[in-house]
Amino acid sequence: MTLKFLKSFLKYIAIFIITLIAILLCFYLYLISGSTKQGDITWHSCYRPAYWSWFILPPPPSLQCATLSVPVDYAKPDGKHFTIPLTRLPATGDDIIGDLLLLNGGPGGHSLDMSTTMESDEYSQAIKERFHILGYAPRGVKPSNPAIDCGGVEEEGNAKAYMDACIKHTGADILPFVSSKEVVMDLDSIRKALHNDTWSMVGYSYGTKLVAKYAEHYPTHLRAGVADGVVDTAEDLETILFNQQKHAQIAFDGFMKACQTPCVFDKNKEPNQAFLDTLNAITQKNLKDKDGKIIDQKALIGVFGESMNDETAWQKMHQMFDELIQGKTNTYDFEKLIAKIGEKSFSSDALSIINCADSAPKLSQDDYIKSAKTIDNQSQFDNYKTRPDDEYLDSCYYWQWTATDDLNENLVNDDTPNLLFVSYEYDLATPLPNAMTMAKKFDDPLIVLSGQYGHTVSLFGTNACVDDYVSRYLLDPKSDFGDKLLFCAKP
Repeated sequence: MTLKFLKSFLKYIAIFIITLIAILLCFYLYLISGSTKQGDITWHSCYRPAYWSWFILPPPPSLQCATLSVPVDYAKPDGKHFTIPLTRLPATGDDIIGDLLLLNGGPGGHSLDMSTTMESDEYSQAIKERFHILGYAPRGVKPSNPAIDCGGVEEEGNAKAYMDACIKHTGADILPFVSSKEVVMDLDSIRKALHNDTWSMVGYSYGTKLVAKYAEHYPTHLRAGVADGVVDTAEDLETILFNQQKHAQIAFDGFMKACQTPCVFDKNKEPNQAFLDTLNAITQKNLKDKDGKIIDQKALIGVFGESMNDETAWQKMHQMFDELIQGKTNTYDFEKLIAKIGEKSFSSDALSIINCADSAPKLSQDDYIKSAKTIDNQSQFDNYKTRPDDEYLDSCYYWQWTATDDLNENLVNDDTPNLLFVSYEYDLATPLPNAMTMAKKFDDPLIVLSGQYGHTVSLFGTNACVDDYVSRYLLDPKSDFGDKLLFCAKP
């Protein structure tokens, strides 16, 4: 009787599992069968197999995917093309304003899944209700195709071989056409393909450069543009790197001051030296991470650098260094894992090459090394070794083509739309003076997160004051905030 019951039970379990699989399969087929036409773009479910490689985590079922072909060289429209990936999170409400494109930082990042990171608070919900939220991968940035690929060669200390590998794996016919100048043209190709007369944008970090340039070149087609973590489009690469290193030291000083007693760093020593001594002490322990790799100064600086610009992560960093001194690697392993996950949606090759395409300096070898040393000397906390001169020659020294940035370009006129600028008071990646310069150039409002360290904030639920301003502006670009300089305190 027991055996008969068991067989009957297993039979019903098998029927249930088969039925469940059939239902799930039918749902999946239903999910991927639908499509939505918008202009020349046909949106499909991102759950179609063709789009699986675009995402680290499964996207929400409502996210839609498409691609657009754009010429590598706009002067030769019948030549080679890039395939640009696109995503759309459809608006949830009925009173739809239009499309809102998110532009991620880098260069080297994409915004394909960025709509899924927006908060669910009242400010972000208001935007999701009124806008279709778009994402994309810029030309040359995976999963666009062809993508910048340097064959796994490391740039540091090996720049000539690195650039040779970039040319070999990407192509000398592709590399000269991956600059921001072409990307801005791509953005308008996307707008045209969507049959939009106007649309809106939110740019983060490097994405602010694209918003500003789009506003200058296509002013009548930009309804609203937010620039959060602002790039000064009049700065060359040398100036950008100089200011970043200078403000990295400022952020580091804030990090050291925030270390509570008992602090892992010797408070009786000069802060840079105290930090370097701690790195050396950890390195001498010959610790290995969970992947079996030695935890040395370079590895420690790499993990620390991911969080140094975010004061909300400082306590965790203090904890990490304290644990490492005790021979414990748990927090270090976790932080490294988080960094590795982030790297999957970011291309360091694209970061290097696009910067070169935009603004590679044309200097003699001696002058290049001299300039690089001046930049390096702006921060002292990471100088754990003496570098030979040839290590100061990075990939941009070997860039063969003319950089495309026009640093003197200023096309702001009466047709230029109102923009909104956002900046932390202390931001090592895009320092506050950048935002002040750009807000003055466009004669538009600037929101400053006073007394705070960080980089980009809008619509992430981090600061309600900022999100309130940003959402009000996006819903009505002519909103009058009463002043051109606005301040948001810590929540």
